[in-house]
Amino acid sequence: MPPSVVLWCPAYPMPPAKQEPALTAARAFVAAIGGELRVSKDFSAWLGEAAWAPPTQRQASFRLALTDDLLLAGRGGYGCLDLLDVVAAHAGPLPGLIGYSDLTVLHAAWTVRGGPETLYGFMPGVPHGDRAVASAIAGWQGHGQGWDGGLLPEVRAVRQGVAQGQLFAGCLRVLAGLVGTKWMPDLRGRVLAIEDIDERPYRIDRDLRQLHLAGCLDGVVGLITNAFPAALPPGYQGPSSSDIIGAWAERLGIPALVGLPFGHHADPLTLPCGRSTSLSVGKTGWRLDIAPR
Repeated sequence: MPPSVVLWCPAYPMPPAKQEPALTAARAFVAAIGGELRVSKDFSAWLGEAAWAPPTQRQASFRLALTDDLLLAGRGGYGCLDLLDVVAAHAGPLPGLIGYSDLTVLHAAWTVRGGPETLYGFMPGVPHGDRAVASAIAGWQGHGQGWDGGLLPEVRAVRQGVAQGQLFAGCLRVLAGLVGTKWMPDLRGRVLAIEDIDERPYRIDRDLRQLHLAGCLDGVVGLITNAFPAALPPGYQGPSSSDIIGAWAERLGIPALVGLPFGHHADPLTLPCGRSTSLSVGKTGWRLDIAPR
């Protein structure tokens, strides 16, 4: 049977002007994987700018979505924390999951529950391009993928080394917010890919320090980040986000890349959480390989 894919919104419904473009993008993706699309009622339940539906309403929608084969988030937004009780109470197997940003909460919950691999990336209701869709299709179908400096010249190597382990990708601020909860995933032996937007260097350092002091970075074998786009104060002379990541890579003794286009990006790569991943960073170049499922 073709996979049942539900297009849903975990927090903010889609604005009216963005609903049809999001539906078009979702239909194209679902057709490419040979699935059948179901649109959740909360997709278009517009309540006004920056308004999210009551938790009980979103929990009921999410509970129903867990009966589909794949959850495709139309957009992110604050509110995924409200859905964790539903994950905890869900007795059956978890479906597939695609999305990023605040959906880090759910990627973490799937990992803690030992659920299937999830895809951190493509959301049809936010900016994306062909690369986001193609890597999401490849991820869902279990294909291997690989990138290097020739394909992604904007990526910078900040510490050399070789790492092998399962990948976990997430939004740094959201992941740090899970410290001290039962939903913080075990990152030992993992290649950690973290990203964010509008976070200044000191905030990046603060969140990494929180994770470190809680022991959550113990055993991480590799580090990958996006470019951490953010406006800096006029005349800023402090360390850059790349400097912060380089210092943490040295402290942890692991290879690291900065600037991988994933998460909050106009055309983000979709990365499979839970998939075996190889990271090689040398003097003359780097390579990131996602193994076939």
